[in-house]
Amino acid sequence: MFKQQKVYLRKDIINAYGGQIRSGITTPSKYPLIFLFTSPVGKEYGYIDGWTDDGSFEICGEGQVGDMKFIRGNKAVLNHRKNGEELHLFEAVGNGYVRYI
Repeated sequence: MFKQQKVYLRKDIINAYGGQIRSGITTPSKYPLIFLFTSPVGKEYGYIDGWTDDGSFEICGEGQVGDMKFIRGNKAVLNHRKNGEELHLFEAVGNGYVRYI
């Protein structure tokens, strides 16, 4: 499906699989996939994603005010294993392109 470190045009991913065009958590309705998009620009909006000391990746989730709620994309990430969905992480590299992590 995707190759590690390969660069893709985000618009092409959304066109192929569906899902929300602008969200950091994209949930295509016809595929058991969840796409996570992270970008350093997110810090300007209060989203701080990154690698932890134990090698896992923390993504801030959806919502800019108050505590995160387990609705929409956040709920999809929380329940992805139970729902048989795969998580796929991409990082922005500029001009609409993302690198598959």
